[in-house]
Amino acid sequence: FNEIGSEGTLALAASAFFSKLCTLNVSVNQVGCSGMQALAASTFYPNLSFLDVSVSQIECAGLQALANSPFFPKLNSLNASGSQIGSAGMRALANSPFFPNLTSLDVSRNQIECGGMHAFATSSFFPGLTFL
Repeated sequence: FNEIGSEGTLALAASAFFSKLCTLNVSVNQVGCSGMQALAASTFYPNLSFLDVSVSQIECAGLQALANSPFFPKLNSLNASGSQIGSAGMRALANSPFFPNLTSLDVSRNQIECGGMHAFATSSFFPGLTFL
């Protein structure tokens, strides 16, 4: 793994050179909440279809930022396993209308409680999900 951390992720988020990027894997990189918030606010990834932020300590606020971001219209796979998102992060994702193409979601190893999973299970925003 690399150690790009939140500073490296902030640099990626600010770079206009990746507008054609389809896959971004920053797993096991201590992206952190601030790094995920910067990525979520970036308009430079309109073609991103696969995002792996597993074991990257994005926490609940990082996933909430992603869930509130309209800048990833083509995202179909999200791996946030082991990223400390918790039930609140799962509820934020469940209420997000911004990922209609999501087919694969990995949120394993996140201490998601019943309420968080119930919110996701009853959400109407993920009709194409085939992997959870």
